[in-house]
Amino acid sequence: MLPARLKVIECATVDSLVSAIKTMQIRGAPAIGVAGAMGVALSLVRGVEEGLNPKRLKEKIHKDAQSLSEARPTAVNLAWGVKSALDFLKSLSQSMDPNQESEKLIQFVKELADKDVDANKTLSRLGQKLIPDNSSVLTHCN
Repeated sequence: MLPARLKVIECATVDSLVSAIKTMQIRGAPAIGVAGAMGVALSLVRGVEEGLNPKRLKEKIHKDAQSLSEARPTAVNLAWGVKSALDFLKSLSQSMDPNQESEKLIQFVKELADKDVDANKTLSRLGQKLIPDNSSVLTHCN
């Protein structure tokens, strides 16, 4: 639908998010990266809801993170988003309540998304100065 329309889809599980990434329902490098990061947060939230003990919760998150990363192996932003969320999660206090971890991770991902939007807008402004009016641009993504 891009670039003409934006459609919001809801993914309530990591599996549905992986499917949305694989089938290109989520498109565009920035969106894919943030979706990967939010997928890690979703994994944590679902694991807490399931009442998993800390060891099982950690295993679930890493398994889900791997599934997310493998959804589009060549998507650099996806790997970046997943890694950023995992690194942030590791930085939290080991004694923190899992519900607090979830809240902090979700806030981190929201801030990550905002920073990514700002960075892309800045790149667009800078790039606009390099491309003459009425030019055509061909982009290629593998």
